Amino acid sequence: MGRIEAREVRKWLKGQELGARRIERERRAWLANLDAEEALRLYLDLVASAPAATESREPSPLLLAMREALARRGRDGT
Repeated sequence: MGRIEAREVRKWLKGQELGARRIERERRAWLANLDAEEALRLYLDLVASAPAATESREPSPLLLAMREALARRGRDGT
């Protein structure tokens, strides 16, 4: 595996930041254009899709794998 260049990581992070800002602007514009009926329907759909209180709240396998990789990296000092 090759060395990660700090410059490239900064460039990637900047792109992620710009993309997140654009998505947020578009999301706000979309939400602002909803009428009351659409907003209520979306809200009710969202509430219905939320996990029930009895469902497991375990982290996803991907999240667990990422945590494990970061822990290994911390132990190895790399």
